[in-house]
Amino acid sequence: MNNTLTNLALLILRVSVSGIMILAHGLSKLQNPDQFTEGLASKGYPAPAVLAYMSISAETLFPLLIILGLFTRVSAVIAAGNMVVAGFVHHIMISGDTFNAYERALLYLIVFICIAIAGAGEWTVIRLFGAKS
Repeated sequence: MNNTLTNLALLILRVSVSGIMILAHGLSKLQNPDQFTEGLASKGYPAPAVLAYMSISAETLFPLLIILGLFTRVSAVIAAGNMVVAGFVHHIMISGDTFNAYERALLYLIVFICIAIAGAGEWTVIRLFGAKS
C-alpha cells in the first residue's frame, strides 16, 4: 500500500473510532460523572470515583489526543486498557453479560491495539504545522 493510502487509512481510523468513542461513551459520562461513579459503586468496584474519572479520561481525553495524533501510541494503550476493564472485568466477570453486551468493547480494544502498534501516521496536528513528529 502506498504511503498516502496508509496515512489516509490511519487518519480515518483514528478520527472515526475515537470520535465515536467520545460521542457514544465519553461525553455522557463526562456530563454526569456522579451517575457513572454511583453505578460503579453499586457493582462493588473499589475506589469508584477514581475509576470513574480514569474511565472518563480514557473515553474522552485520550481519544481526542488520538484524533489529533498527539501521544497516539500511549493514548491508544490507555484507551485499550479501559476496554479490557469494560469488556472483560465489567461485562464478563462482574455482570456476566452475553457476547452481545461486550462485543463493542472488544472491537474498540482491537482498534486501539492496532492504533498503538501502527501509530498515528504522518497526518497529525503536529505535522500540519510543519513540525516533524
